[in-house]
Amino acid sequence: MKQVEILYCAWNRLEFTSATWAWMCAHTNWDLADSIVVYDDGSEDGTQEFLKDAVDSAPVKAELRIGDFRSPPAIMNHYIATAYKGRIFAKIDNDIALPGGWLDRMLGVMEENPKLELLGMEAGMIAMQGRDGQTYEKYTYDEADHIGGVGLMRAKAFKERPQIPYRGRFGFTEWQDRYELKAGWIRPDITCPQLDRVPIEPWASLAEKYVDNGWSRPWPKYDDKWVRPYYGWIL
Repeated sequence: MKQVEILYCAWNRLEFTSATWAWMCAHTNWDLADSIVVYDDGSEDGTQEFLKDAVDSAPVKAELRIGDFRSPPAIMNHYIATAYKGRIFAKIDNDIALPGGWLDRMLGVMEENPKLELLGMEAGMIAMQGRDGQTYEKYTYDEADHIGGVGLMRAKAFKERPQIPYRGRFGFTEWQDRYELKAGWIRPDITCPQLDRVPIEPWASLAEKYVDNGWSRPWPKYDDKWVRPYYGWIL
């Protein structure tokens, strides 16, 4: 049954956007998701024009919202103000490479745990340790104080609490720390690499260019910890 809306956020990084949009369209079970809301945060490199065409040919109903938010929490707050209470939505950024079956597994955990409010897909270092991209018969979650900005979320969790503070990229973390939310990371991990952390071409050079342009953060503390097999499915 269709019950999930996808929130897809973009700010410049055209090459990442075109790749991750294609993977999302190809790897999402559209029997479970009925709509996409796309936020373009004032892109100037062709991303906005790409997204205008992309929503017109999306596999489900899609809407493009263009603004000048300059803050992921600001986008989240704007989106939540229009979301239905109790609805589950998937928050995806334009550097996240989604694998096949991602939504089926995530939604299955949420349905089995109705009190779970936030379920994260670990795209960072935790998921990179020893995972090979395989699927498993049973998925569950590990409890967490907070998750990252990518995953499945119940809109009700946001409507019942004050807005996320506008403190740049990390306001969402502070907001979760402040309240007693039921949050967790899906386990086993789902292979959903962030393209700005992939140490192979063309992603490595693109990530450097985006950092130089001020569109991405550098990740120096992770440079010596990449696990190349983790990214095998996107080669």
